Amino acid sequence: MFYSHQKKIIDEDKKHTGLWLGTGSAKTRIALAMACGNTLVIAPKTQVEDGNWEREFKLLLKEGFVSKISDLRVISKETFRRDWEKLSGAMTVIVDEAHTCLGATPNIRYVKKQAVPKTSQLFEALVSYIERHRPERLYLATATIMRSPMTVWGAAKLLGKDWDFYKFRHTFYTKLPMPGREVWVPKSDSETKDRLASAVQKLGYVGRLEDFFDVPDQTYKTIFLEPTVSQVKRLKELRLEYPDPLVLLGKRHQVENGVLSGDEFNLPEAFENAKLDTLEELALEFPKMVIFAKYRHQISEIEKRLSENYRVITMTGDTPNRGEIIARANGASECIFICQAQISAGWELPDFPVMVFASMSYSIVDRIQGEGRILRANALKKNLYIDLVVKGGIDEAVYKAIRNKKDFNERLYLSTY
Repeated sequence: MFYSHQKKIIDEDKKHTGLWLGTGSAKTRIALAMACGNTLVIAPKTQVEDGNWEREFKLLLKEGFVSKISDLRVISKETFRRDWEKLSGAMTVIVDEAHTCLGATPNIRYVKKQAVPKTSQLFEALVSYIERHRPERLYLATATIMRSPMTVWGAAKLLGKDWDFYKFRHTFYTKLPMPGREVWVPKSDSETKDRLASAVQKLGYVGRLEDFFDVPDQTYKTIFLEPTVSQVKRLKELRLEYPDPLVLLGKRHQVENGVLSGDEFNLPEAFENAKLDTLEELALEFPKMVIFAKYRHQISEIEKRLSENYRVITMTGDTPNRGEIIARANGASECIFICQAQISAGWELPDFPVMVFASMSYSIVDRIQGEGRILRANALKKNLYIDLVVKGGIDEAVYKAIRNKKDFNERLYLSTY
């Protein structure tokens, strides 16, 4: 069974296109329904381990919707980057969470004295594989194709468009006057944003969840907190210990989120932390909620505090058997689910009505993907999203960047403050 927006895309049956549909819009089902022959899926490692694609394939096969697929192979992007030269050709290639594979930058490097865009090994492997095997069908799936202009440029290249790199960079980027190095930042005026959006529409299907469904209004709340006395003391000490501005910036953000020294794996007892106190108060009101946090030590402290009175389930980058953990959380009548902020895709908790960002990663993609864990096409409902923000420091700067739909850029922040 397909929703109308899915059926429209499937019926049009484009062979090379982007699926730039919002989180929760079931891009996986669309891509599998359009695939033919032997099919190669390149996905994040967590989704490979959880078997998301195989599970969806079996469901569609049972319903009779994927009979054109003769063989399905799902590999991680890390495996693809390492082994792409050994892989046989596929009739259909699907790149899931494609924004993570489109590692193109506005900077240049030199190959045989020729200037070329600086790109990631994974992106170069994808380009080489596609040029070598020329798959009949290619589908790039991501809700966050506009992560940066160069992400769009990379998608265009994979989809066979020959966009001039220098013209593209001139159109969508501004060079900062930084002595000794080139720093390019995306232009942020509305005309340029509209032009980029138009380019994205030419490359594939665009749509947010609310474009396809009657999505209830979502509620957003920000709780601003003052740094504690011990945090203020520690922040002053950091300036003497970390003379490098970039390192200092990261340490400041950690301290604002309860990490005393910045060394997450060798810490004394945590000092008083207003965020922990606030989370405890929220748990009293919302016994079924998701908490995102960036730092492992912060996650550990939240778990320690809340597990005294609540059922707590935690998931970090090192957590095995994530499918089982998600199933346990989904089956619980009451549960506090704590997750590392960077693990924001490939799972869902549709029955959870509240999400708290105790701290955020620097990536707008993580934020967008994170919100989509509890807002799904198959479970549309009102949700409450709460940000906990320590005032006056890096925590607030990150919050402001993400609120404005931008990545937090450390170098840009340092150049303007």
